[in-house]
Amino acid sequence: MTNLPTNLRTNAVPFRQIDTVFDNLFNDFFNTVSRTPFNTVNQKSNYPRVDIRENRDSVTLDATVPGLGKDDVSIDYEDGHLKISADKQNRDGEDYIHREIHRSAFSRWFSVDEEVYEVNKINANLADGILSITIPKKDEAVKPLPRKIEVS
Repeated sequence: MTNLPTNLRTNAVPFRQIDTVFDNLFNDFFNTVSRTPFNTVNQKSNYPRVDIRENRDSVTLDATVPGLGKDDVSIDYEDGHLKISADKQNRDGEDYIHREIHRSAFSRWFSVDEEVYEVNKINANLADGILSITIPKKDEAVKPLPRKIEVS
């Protein structure tokens, strides 16, 4: 079976497609469950994809919001929850022959640990279809830099 072309080899193995479906299902489930204190609270089917980056001093959420301007996006913080939302309305006054671009509302909530993050210093930037929200860590939550200990 090793001499078969790749596409025949993968399809020739029984249950390969079922394995792939289950792998994707489990990966999707576990990838949406955050392993950081920045847990997703709620997401709808049309939510933006989000990457969460953490460095020594802050955490940054990068959300894909193609076609949206800063006036279309809303970021709210209340009681330990950060909400990213948008409501881009359809252009109903125009006559379409064919339509694939859907403009609809979305919202996505994140739980923020107020003991770790300076929620009063949240800032956001929108460039090239990526909404970046940065939340600095509190001074006491920033771990000291590694240092070399001299042996005497």
